[in-house]
Amino acid sequence: MSTTRGRILIVDDNARNVAILRKILGRTYPVATASNGKEALQAAVRFVPDLVLLDISMPEMDGYEVCRRLRAMLALAPTKIIMVSARITVAERLAGYEAGADDYVVKPFDAEELLAKVRVYMRLKKVEEVDRLKSDLLMLLNHEARTPLAAILSPIEVALEEPTLSANGKRLLQLAREGAHQLDEFVERVLFLSRLHSGLVSLKFKRQDLGAFVRAVVQEMGPVAQQAGVRLQEAVAEKIMVKIDAEHIRRVFACLLDNAIRLSPRDGIVQVVVGEREEHAFVSVTDQGPGVPEHFLGRVLDGLILPEVVRQSPGHGLSLVIARAIMRSHEGLLLAENLESGGALFTLELPMTENSDHVAAEDLKPSAEASERR
Repeated sequence: MSTTRGRILIVDDNARNVAILRKILGRTYPVATASNGKEALQAAVRFVPDLVLLDISMPEMDGYEVCRRLRAMLALAPTKIIMVSARITVAERLAGYEAGADDYVVKPFDAEELLAKVRVYMRLKKVEEVDRLKSDLLMLLNHEARTPLAAILSPIEVALEEPTLSANGKRLLQLAREGAHQLDEFVERVLFLSRLHSGLVSLKFKRQDLGAFVRAVVQEMGPVAQQAGVRLQEAVAEKIMVKIDAEHIRRVFACLLDNAIRLSPRDGIVQVVVGEREEHAFVSVTDQGPGVPEHFLGRVLDGLILPEVVRQSPGHGLSLVIARAIMRSHEGLLLAENLESGGALFTLELPMTENSDHVAAEDLKPSAEASERR
């Protein structure tokens, strides 16, 4: 019998109950059984179940204690545990959850409902296993890639200082250095995204004037726009107060600005608007680039599928995924759309705090009077 469907350990001191559960589940899943707590712990070590169906009322060691001990075993940390008992009071159910159970099934149960619940938890465990594998692989990627990258970059930097180096040799080394830096940045982005999704990134929220904050970032991006021959126009409302982690929101806004600048033509204009609508602050960035291909528009913020869209800005698809994840951590939104006049519009929305001066969105259209930077 294939074990890819997941293993189930049935723990019950009533032989009839065990026989019923084995009949229901044994045709679909590999099953092991135990008649008491001690047997259950021993069987769990040998069998390594994906799911445990655990009775509460057993002699010597009840189901709550068995559950606690299973949860203390590192190798069984991913295992799902469902209490199966005739006990139905809220206090008894809460005791099961506090012991580490994932769910509760009351006897007598419906066979089809039990099977459906088992399938749900088997799927959930597989999803969690994939997520853990991804995180572990990303951590390994960061560890294994950083050392070789450093070993590549250091000799390149030294070689570039060699006075006898030919012009062609220098050009080749510069290309190698650029590629190594791009790979290093990619590894950093992948690791940061993994840590963000895992809740390992510490956010430090502070009350900020969003308009002043955006103006500062626009000023920082001025040299990038100047080099690309793109003008930055601002229409920024003042005193729109938000609570943000400045470092991470700056990363979001810089990503949107960098994308808009790179995809706009020379002598193009990138417009930045800060305002509020429906109790939310917003920052919009409009470019004059080719826009997002329609077949990608609905998935542009999902990333990992965008080599065509972001071919002029290497690695930017992943930056957009990070930007959306950061906005979610701020209870905000990141939206993308194409404009009928051409170009793309990216908008981020954030909840406002109290004491913000309300400025209607229609009053913030960039104009000749808007602050302009080149």
